[in-house]
Amino acid sequence: MTVYSVQQIKFEFLSYIKEFGGAEGWLIGVCDDPEQTLFDSGMVDAQADIWLWKPALNAGAAGKVLDYFQQRFQIPGASAPPGMEEANCVFLYRKGERMMGAQQS
Repeated sequence: MTVYSVQQIKFEFLSYIKEFGGAEGWLIGVCDDPEQTLFDSGMVDAQADIWLWKPALNAGAAGKVLDYFQQRFQIPGASAPPGMEEANCVFLYRKGERMMGAQQS
């Protein structure tokens, strides 16, 4: 599996944020199995939501990406399974209309 540097991940995530209208509505997180965390859990609809994940060089690099987006852009952390301290995949997704409506209920 190809892994990406902190700068590469930040660049791609920033490109998505810019392309899809700014930092509002996004969530970011770290996990070890993005397919399970995002799609199998129902957190993200692969067809309807905007999402992206990248494997970082290691857990420390993933943490740096997470910290950058949470501190610089105030992007909240997404729910991820417990025990993700050593996880190296960083994911970013934008809340779809179905999720935003559910949160307002």
